[in-house]
Amino acid sequence: MAPLIAFLILLAQIQCSMGEVYIVYMGKKTIEDHELVTKSHHETLASVLGSEDLAKSAILYSYRHGFSGFAADMNPGHAKALSKMPGVVSVFRSKKVKLHTTHSWDFLGLDVMKPKGILQESGFGVDVIVGVVDSGVWPEAESFNDKSMPAVPTRWKGICQIGENFTASNCNRKLIGARYFDQSVDPSVEDYRSPRDKNSHGTHTSSTAVGRLVYGASDDEFGSGIARGGAPMARLAMYKFYEESSSLEADIISAIDYAIYDGVDILSISAGMENTYDYNTDGIAIAAFHAVQNGILVVASGGNSGPYPSTIINTAPWILSVGASTIDRGFHAKIVLPDNATSCQATPSQHRTGSKVGLHGIASGENGYCTEATLNGTTLRGKYVLCFASSAELPVDMDAIEKAGATGIIITDTARSITGTLSLPIFVVPSACGVQLLGHRSHEKSSTIYIHPPETVTGIGPAPAVATFSARGPNPISPDILKPDIIAPGVDIIAAIPPKNHSSSSAKSFGAMSGTSMSCPHVSGVAALLKSLHPDWSPSAIKSAIMTTAWNMDNTRDIITDSFTLSYSNPFGYGAGHINPTKAADPGLVYVTTPQDYALFCCSLGSICKIEHSKCSSQTLAATELNYPSITISNLVGTKTVKRVVTNVGTPYSSYRAIVEEPHSVRVTVKPDNLHFNSSVTKLSYEITFEAAQIVRSVGHYAFGSITWSDGVHYVRSPISVQVNDFIRA
Repeated sequence: MAPLIAFLILLAQIQCSMGEVYIVYMGKKTIEDHELVTKSHHETLASVLGSEDLAKSAILYSYRHGFSGFAADMNPGHAKALSKMPGVVSVFRSKKVKLHTTHSWDFLGLDVMKPKGILQESGFGVDVIVGVVDSGVWPEAESFNDKSMPAVPTRWKGICQIGENFTASNCNRKLIGARYFDQSVDPSVEDYRSPRDKNSHGTHTSSTAVGRLVYGASDDEFGSGIARGGAPMARLAMYKFYEESSSLEADIISAIDYAIYDGVDILSISAGMENTYDYNTDGIAIAAFHAVQNGILVVASGGNSGPYPSTIINTAPWILSVGASTIDRGFHAKIVLPDNATSCQATPSQHRTGSKVGLHGIASGENGYCTEATLNGTTLRGKYVLCFASSAELPVDMDAIEKAGATGIIITDTARSITGTLSLPIFVVPSACGVQLLGHRSHEKSSTIYIHPPETVTGIGPAPAVATFSARGPNPISPDILKPDIIAPGVDIIAAIPPKNHSSSSAKSFGAMSGTSMSCPHVSGVAALLKSLHPDWSPSAIKSAIMTTAWNMDNTRDIITDSFTLSYSNPFGYGAGHINPTKAADPGLVYVTTPQDYALFCCSLGSICKIEHSKCSSQTLAATELNYPSITISNLVGTKTVKRVVTNVGTPYSSYRAIVEEPHSVRVTVKPDNLHFNSSVTKLSYEITFEAAQIVRSVGHYAFGSITWSDGVHYVRSPISVQVNDFIRA
């Protein structure tokens, strides 16, 4: 009995000392037998916990398909001990991860009614499998019907995981697989313990990427039209994680690991870390590397922390990182002041009919903040609350406003930080309009306004523009790799969502959402079309085609603007530009980068990037030398020469000439400046030299330009970003 009591005491002590989930990354798996891989994980953890039984109870996930590693509950001492063991690449805490239509595809030029085009030539993405890592799926949505779809590809190895309100019959020839990952979810979290979606995010992103055609779709009768995904005939596989989870990173790594095993072609991840992390402690980056190693293109949202610089996430060069843009459709409402002579235009973030309502002024006076403290003691019931300003420390507190009984909120476009649930009607107005509203509120008889019902307006410009919330570069981890890579529609995107009462009887439920989460599946859908059209293209070839054919002009034939500054944006806002699906189908030339190139790039970064278990040799590949479709030099001192290799995927016999737009105060030389391809010469290299010029005022600031290779038909454009930190005399 005494030994048993001693063991139980020891067990209790060990369990009390745990409580944090760590990721133990062990690189590429060396054995194919999945059970043996898991057994090796148990043995590794047992060596620090003391027994295999303890190890089995502590492990949440065994990563054993695309790579080797595990997630387990342990204390910092155990983690430190594991990090020193042979075969372990890195050990890090599992971190919190955040989740970041009718008209948008028309805006991108994908017309389902045209007899020819990338949609038709790719068979609408037929049989390409898109894996979506998100909050789940509402399988009854009409966007996921499988009418007239052929049998599921025999190469598919996934499952339809049974769970709460979700059975095997919920999958079909469209939704061919669904899994959920809840090992780190607190039991108190109210969500389906199944692949079924509760919060709408995953259903929305999935239908944006691959949804079938649904006629008469709208968000409360706004934006009415045909809802569809970018690749309507592609297959969908859902990998659900829980946003409320305390250890989401561990769940997402497992989701990607299974997606590799199941056989997806494209991975769409509208989520990311709350902050940026070195690649050796970024679970999404590590798992994504192994997905690319297995021939899977990984598309991920860049985050919603704009418009501030260096806020971009998912920055690894093997990930296609997506920023958000506006489209040429908007929902506009008119706010009329009590004199009936003064009005201003408002943009509703939730499209609801207005009426005469009371207007409450800013409780904090000159600062215009709307926090619980600044609104304390102010009568809000039945009124719209006007919020002028916000900050990370003093955000607009939606929950406090609703709790006080407000009818809705009017936010000026100078208010940037918002917390709480977006359940009230919200209208965004220019700051000048806010000043007018506040002025009228100061008079007793001017305490009411009339908000006219919002209307759908198309053809507006300039569009696209970089969305205010879209995270910006430069890349905080690898400043010589441009991020974001591309922008795509992400504002007021209408797509499928679960019905409001979560009843499966309603198959036509749609809603508008905004975020880089919405931009990401637009790119994933285009990638699916390209994969169907060019099944032999590698992930980097598809990525290159998307980047080098992007628009950098808007619908007014001017440079893409920034929604925040209302001035011209630059590659730190829009990357290579705005996605152009039609041109991406025939790019002419592509920049191909291999997984081995990415591994050598990691070796050049030292301790912040550990991919694979193998030790780095003397051979490395600097970020500027990575065969990337964009060129960034974060520290130009004197001169710098970089090399690129292009592969001809167009007409075998073709000649391209270089067209250079020099960054301000930088001389650019290209050698050779003409490239000639034939049936046996399909790859050619060139060198591009940057030299700091005389102008001193540019020192320490980025300048932007481009190099474009053209044969008269194709225009293969790579953006250039250079920060000059020295200069020479002319």
